[in-house]
Amino acid sequence: MTTPTRDRADDRRRRPVHDTDATSGSGSAPGPDAPLLSVRDLHVHFRRGKEILRAVDGVSFDLHAGRALAVVGESGSGKTVTARSLLRLLPRNARIADGQVWFNHAAGSRDGDQHANRGDRPGGRGRRDRGAAGPRDLLRLGEREMRRVRGRNIGMVFQNAMEAMNPTLTLERQLTEHLLWHGICGKAEARDRAVRALGDVGIPEPERRIRTYPFQLSGGMRQRAMIAMAMLTQPALLIADEPTTAVDVTVQRQILDLLVEVKNRGTGIVMITHDLGVARYFCDDVVVMYAGRVVERASTPDLLDTPRHPYSVGLLGSCVEIGDRGRALAPIQGAPPDLARRPQGCAFHPRCGMAEAPRCLTDQPLLPLGGDGSGGTGGREAACWKVVPDA
Repeated sequence: MTTPTRDRADDRRRRPVHDTDATSGSGSAPGPDAPLLSVRDLHVHFRRGKEILRAVDGVSFDLHAGRALAVVGESGSGKTVTARSLLRLLPRNARIADGQVWFNHAAGSRDGDQHANRGDRPGGRGRRDRGAAGPRDLLRLGEREMRRVRGRNIGMVFQNAMEAMNPTLTLERQLTEHLLWHGICGKAEARDRAVRALGDVGIPEPERRIRTYPFQLSGGMRQRAMIAMAMLTQPALLIADEPTTAVDVTVQRQILDLLVEVKNRGTGIVMITHDLGVARYFCDDVVVMYAGRVVERASTPDLLDTPRHPYSVGLLGSCVEIGDRGRALAPIQGAPPDLARRPQGCAFHPRCGMAEAPRCLTDQPLLPLGGDGSGGTGGREAACWKVVPDA
């Protein structure tokens, strides 16, 4: 994906992506031993005519370096909006109304990082990168600072590579552009790095392929090229939005194995997925979202083997696994709510077989902020008045 041309008018349009007044008094910065990523009470609203859609409503989670966090749920649960909010890549009718996104670049820094502090312009003549100075709230950075973070400290693999990449530019132009933009190296070295990156992700004949256009590649190759682009700068954090969608199972396995290698090098990964099999294979921890809210978070084995929230139970009951011969599927009845008219109380209660009046119908269960279910310490939480007991 190409880097947009710097434009002061564009800066003015994009700067008020969140409500500064709403976030001005919301807590203090994490300490030096903070997680790589700490999201706190994130709220994202969309305007639909005169209605306000609360697409993300109080989401919180942590991610440590070298770990992978799966964010799962039905379509429309707020997964992708949450992911894009981390980098403030939202449409014009969206607004980050409240919350904090603390990014602790130091937690994911690599020894001998030759990219550090070389500026944000070709040749390293721009401002010095302050990413390793400690935790920073990404929602309070100016647009110019965010441009230094995007693609350099935080990479993103988009869901549809064909839509995310520019079909009129070669892979060489698109892969080398942000290396040059961030001042990481010169043009010749940028090309060499791009060729090596394509080879690292398993694209055959990278010297030849780098001269091709995205539409000349298969879906699997485009997705690999997108991963190569995201990892060129060795970011501390990688956000992968359904990276295995629309590829066959063989390519899916290859992409996941590639991401495992990336994680083993110390990169923290947020994986947006609806595939619980992908979460089980790749991710250390899981956050389950429903109607814009986190309803459960836990380590992957705990959540997939003994889910506590009725919605998590329903998701697992709707899936078929090898060895399930003769087991009837138990799909979740009904449909997710309209986010402009979310039901009072627990948003899942109209579809929940365990809901009881009056509490489930009137009182919203809350997860405590700063829960460690996704931080790798083994904790788990479920936003439910009727938590499913252990089997």
